[in-house]
Amino acid sequence: MHNSIRALAFAITLPVAIAVGCSPPRLDPPTSIGSEITARTGATPAWTRGDSPTHPDADSLKGDSTTPLPTALDEATAVTMALDANPELARMLAELDAMRAESLDAAAPQNPVVNFASGVPLDSMGVVPIVAMLMVQIDDLWKQPIRSDAARDTYEAALLALGARAVGIASEARTLWHEVAMRDIESSYALNDLRQTERLLSIARAKFAAGELAGDGVATAQAEFVDAHYRQEMAIEADESARLELLALVGRAGAPTSWQIGSPDPSTHIALHGALMNDSDIADTLIASRLDVRAAEARARAAAAALELASRGRLKSVQLGGGFERDMEGDQAAAVTALVEVPLFNTGSARIARAQAQLRAARIETERIRQSAVVAVRAALVKARSAEDRHGITREHLVTASEQSSARAEAAVAAGEGSQESAVNAAHDLNHAHLALIDLERERRRARIAFTAAAGFLPSEVLP
Repeated sequence: MHNSIRALAFAITLPVAIAVGCSPPRLDPPTSIGSEITARTGATPAWTRGDSPTHPDADSLKGDSTTPLPTALDEATAVTMALDANPELARMLAELDAMRAESLDAAAPQNPVVNFASGVPLDSMGVVPIVAMLMVQIDDLWKQPIRSDAARDTYEAALLALGARAVGIASEARTLWHEVAMRDIESSYALNDLRQTERLLSIARAKFAAGELAGDGVATAQAEFVDAHYRQEMAIEADESARLELLALVGRAGAPTSWQIGSPDPSTHIALHGALMNDSDIADTLIASRLDVRAAEARARAAAAALELASRGRLKSVQLGGGFERDMEGDQAAAVTALVEVPLFNTGSARIARAQAQLRAARIETERIRQSAVVAVRAALVKARSAEDRHGITREHLVTASEQSSARAEAAVAAGEGSQESAVNAAHDLNHAHLALIDLERERRRARIAFTAAAGFLPSEVLP
């Protein structure tokens, strides 16, 4: 009797102990993406603050879409709003939550199976046993750790992809904020240009009435006035379009565009005005730090883990169990059982070959992304340097010369030696030079921010 009890205890304890040994390890996904985003964008989105941050949902986005903007929208506020209420990031956060749950589920071992059987005798002499079995799939002992690694790497790749998109959206927000700032200045110069051409038209008409100017001169002045009017309308249109783009990016599609531009973010000063690096200084460490490159590397690690799992899974199912049996006559027994799939027809070689091919594809994709990152950084650096040079040349030679000409014309009028028309013409030329410089300054800022986006972060002190 005692031997039967000990056998029964052993039969039940063995699979239970195995099940406990297969308890799911902690997935421990990376949690530093918030600090990564802050370091790379200069902003801290609300969904990374605190121990249990709340992710935006459809209702909160809908409520935010009609919330008025601040009277003066600062650059830093625009970036933070874009990270907090951008619908694309909100969708990625929801998908990331689903990915985390999926990863936790994939990392868990197979549940033990309880098998209970009994019946009803069909004749008076029939004997119906009562059988209870507890089965555990012990191949999880060597499969589950690899499966956990693959799940963790897959989740990390999704997390890094979210961070990379957040960096991109922050850069887009900064670009659009500076676009609006430059378009505002352009609109003011365009309005000034319209007023100057209107004065020149008035002077031309007065001279024509006095017989001092032919009709062609008036027609030329009228054409200049019409061109100035077109420039002003186009400047207003470009300003409104940039404002609408920024509103969409920060999740305020229904808000009015009447807000004023606020102060720039001091953290962008070096990015916009610091010395540009040399092409030879682009190091592999700069490319390797990009979040999209790191995400591709995580996907490659997940593929490697999948290959290891396929190699360990030649035996797809190995189950060990113990149970208890009792028949109608009261006889009792304890049993230990094992179920092993025999790889007779399907040896798992096809699964391994598929995993090997997927790993090769993942590593090729990682290299493609790395090379694309190198090209993107180098191309962005070329554009940034070109925009910087064109802006400097225009400011030094065109604007400076126009400022000097305008100053001489004004001084001549003040001394009674020059005409008002010459002074207005000089001011008109200076205004055109400023318009050209503003256009180049807008391109320069766009190119500099694009370079920081290609590098994968916003430098707070020096460019890498």
